[in-house]
Amino acid sequence: MGSNSIIVREYLENLKEDGELDALFPILINLMGFRIVATAKEAKGQSQYGKDIIAIGKDEFGVKHRYYFELKGHADKDITDKNYSSKDGVRESIIEAKDTAFNDSSIPAFNSLPIKIVFVHNGIMKTNIRPTFEGFIAREFKDGEFERWDIFYLTDLFSQYLFNENLLTDEHSLRLFKRTLILLDAPENDFSDFRALVDLQIEKIGENNKGRSFHKFFATQILLGNVITHYSIENNNLEPAKQCLTYLLLKTWSWVLSHKLETKPSVIREFRKLVMLHYKMLDKYFATTFPTACKENGLYSERGGFFEEAGFPLRSFEYLNYFVYYCQVRQHYPQFLPKVSDVKRTRLLIKQKSALKKLIENNDGCHRAIMDYHSITVLNVFRFVLDQYDEDDIRFVADYLVSIFENIIITHQITDRFPLLSQDASILIKAIASDNKEGYEDRSSLLITILFELTAILTGEYIYDSFKVGFEGKINLQTAYPNYNVYDIEQLLFEKHFDQEFYVETSLSLKNSFKEFRDWMSEKPIEKIDYRTDRAGFSYLRTLAHVYYKNEFFPDSWRSMLSPKKKDVIEENQWEQSSKSK
Repeated sequence: MGSNSIIVREYLENLKEDGELDALFPILINLMGFRIVATAKEAKGQSQYGKDIIAIGKDEFGVKHRYYFELKGHADKDITDKNYSSKDGVRESIIEAKDTAFNDSSIPAFNSLPIKIVFVHNGIMKTNIRPTFEGFIAREFKDGEFERWDIFYLTDLFSQYLFNENLLTDEHSLRLFKRTLILLDAPENDFSDFRALVDLQIEKIGENNKGRSFHKFFATQILLGNVITHYSIENNNLEPAKQCLTYLLLKTWSWVLSHKLETKPSVIREFRKLVMLHYKMLDKYFATTFPTACKENGLYSERGGFFEEAGFPLRSFEYLNYFVYYCQVRQHYPQFLPKVSDVKRTRLLIKQKSALKKLIENNDGCHRAIMDYHSITVLNVFRFVLDQYDEDDIRFVADYLVSIFENIIITHQITDRFPLLSQDASILIKAIASDNKEGYEDRSSLLITILFELTAILTGEYIYDSFKVGFEGKINLQTAYPNYNVYDIEQLLFEKHFDQEFYVETSLSLKNSFKEFRDWMSEKPIEKIDYRTDRAGFSYLRTLAHVYYKNEFFPDSWRSMLSPKKKDVIEENQWEQSSKSK
């Protein structure tokens, strides 16, 4: 057995039936030429009668059959004398599949097709049960009516139809795949091998985006995501899955946009599977971490030492970013499931806001913006909380804005450092460790400009006047605009961190009065773009792209919130009363 087959077999042997084996198996048989009629996912909560997957396919003689696939994995992957005769065991499942027919009159001639039952298990048959099993099959089935696909046969099929034909056809892909799995849980792993592997698969598919090649490409992407998630769960560390699957999702969407495939139903259908895979990974991630994160300074690491001066806020802001994205995609999740009413969606939003507020209130690190790109997090919080806002939401974001301002000024007074303009956190850590600002660039800021513009959105004159003196003449305020005229900004948003793609307006000044500043802001142009991503139903992906590549939000994303007619605003006396009551 080659090294490729060993990797495939080791992976398949560890798949659970529910959510893992039954997620990948339909991909396999689809590539084998089967037409899937029904899956286990559609039958959740209903009796499946030994039929996890029902499909139409041809046997080795070219005869078309109704295939009933029964899947067993995890604890039941091996056929033993114990699970052979147990409740919902091997024998019972096979008998149920045989005795209960599945009919579908909407498919021409389907009900008259001969039936073939296939028992699929990612394990082996124990020697002591083989005579009993073979005798049972010989009595119950005629020749050609039953097949058993074990780990050895599954390894051959997965190697032939998935790995060998697309993913691991060259030594470079195989080497990257092996290194990814070996180093997945290694400290300081930057997952560059996985990113290179994803890039290579996109390069290989190239312009050949139709038919079988198209299906193999998406099958490969989904398989990669499943493999990474599986081993991350095995290692009890979902951080690698979070990093890897995010890159996989964004780069695949970039490929879709680059070939203008976002309007094709078949592409959207396949891409949604990747979105769901990423969502379910985050669902596990937050189910595991959120209860601890919401405790008092739950995102703080006691073992972090001096690093926590930077590590705590860095960790907190990233956690906030992904949680906002998770909430956003959860709001859209019903698009792929039975329809959810607007009332239920609103209740979900209220519940999500409450969780977000609790997370921020209990973690000091969420209030300490130490990198200029932390404007992304601040805007994520503002935009999410102010969706269908009430007075409490306004007060919360106003208090959060004040807290961000206060911490920036206090840090500057103590360390002579404003938030770092560079993306490189190691420069900040070095400055903290050595108390030396060599190479530390903080003379300019996009973040602080945005913070003051948020005071205008909140009509927070008192906030503006209170903090203006702390920054006047001390820092060069800037705003970055995407260069739509030269670059395909939308596609590049899902590919890279921007450099030349931004043009920067510098030397902005804080006006003498709040009214002057707000009037100045209201006169700024709002250049909106008609995003193909939004039209395809994936608007939340733009949030994820900004977060992952650390590209600051474009000005239209917050300036469009400025409304002279807005009624629910925070006035000076309201903010003073709210602040004093704390």
